[in-house]
Amino acid sequence: MQRRTQGYIGFAVLGLTALCAWQLHAWASDVSSFPDGYDAVQAAPDSHKVIFENALVRVLEVTVPPNGQTEPMHHHHWPSFFLDWDTGGKSPHIRYHQPGGIVKDSPGNEEPIHAGHWSVHWMKPEPMHAIESVENNHKPGDLPLLRVEIKVGT
Repeated sequence: MQRRTQGYIGFAVLGLTALCAWQLHAWASDVSSFPDGYDAVQAAPDSHKVIFENALVRVLEVTVPPNGQTEPMHHHHWPSFFLDWDTGGKSPHIRYHQPGGIVKDSPGNEEPIHAGHWSVHWMKPEPMHAIESVENNHKPGDLPLLRVEIKVGT
């Protein structure tokens, strides 16, 4: 009986140690990939505006910069999802900039015009990046993008 109890205690200590190591690893990763002062709302306020926030979520209104402009480097520390009212037409042509001069070109796609529906895209936390607008087709009256950030690990 005593041996079984010692086994349970040992298993619990091992599990607690693994959990603490995982939390420490996550915290260390966050420090290097998500530096202070570069939260999207702080670093890129012209394209990221808080429209709702509580202890669980933060909802951002996100706009693509005007043609030929690049927003400042920033990050998104929490996982999130984008909500977009999709009516078809041409999507924006953007360039996704990352530290170290890495640039990913994302040409716009021409989609048939259709009745509007919500489009939802899951996003992992995004380390430092900036969006450059090559061709933004956002028209007055179009609904903005909404990014709902799920506050985990705070």
